[in-house]
Amino acid sequence: MSETEEEQDGVTGIPVTVERSLGHNIHIFSNMIQASFYKRTEEPLGITRPEWRVLRSVVFSPGRSQAEVAAAEALNVMNVSRAVAGLRRKGLVEAAPDPTDGRRTLLTATDLAHELALDMIERERVMYEHLFAVLEPHEREQAEQLLTRVNAHIRSSELPPAPAPSRDWAVEFGSD
Repeated sequence: MSETEEEQDGVTGIPVTVERSLGHNIHIFSNMIQASFYKRTEEPLGITRPEWRVLRSVVFSPGRSQAEVAAAEALNVMNVSRAVAGLRRKGLVEAAPDPTDGRRTLLTATDLAHELALDMIERERVMYEHLFAVLEPHEREQAEQLLTRVNAHIRSSELPPAPAPSRDWAVEFGSD
């Protein structure tokens, strides 16, 4: 959408740019996927979305540390730690000291985890095939390439400084 074609959002008068709309749509897509995960997977199989993200990372790249999993999956280290604790309780992940650096713990998936991963991967395949059926094969490839580029840019660049807030919201809401 060019500057002359920009719409205003009717409430604030702020232009609805392609970037703003795209970001919003990515959030909606992510939230809808997460909501369907609970009913379709977490409830019947007993594995949470963060646990699956960590487990998938460990299944496909055994011997990663929690910090490496967090970086690869763009997860908060604390969320990875909680997920690992849950996966260990369920007998899906084992942790062992790194032989080259005793301060690090390396994660490996158990045989049970590999069995579960096969079920999970099939569930993902069915869901994603359905979701992306509205796109032509070349459009799916293009979307994959574009998001891969954007993700690489996010990982390799520093975000610009955030604009100054219009007032001190933290003080206003009583935050420390």
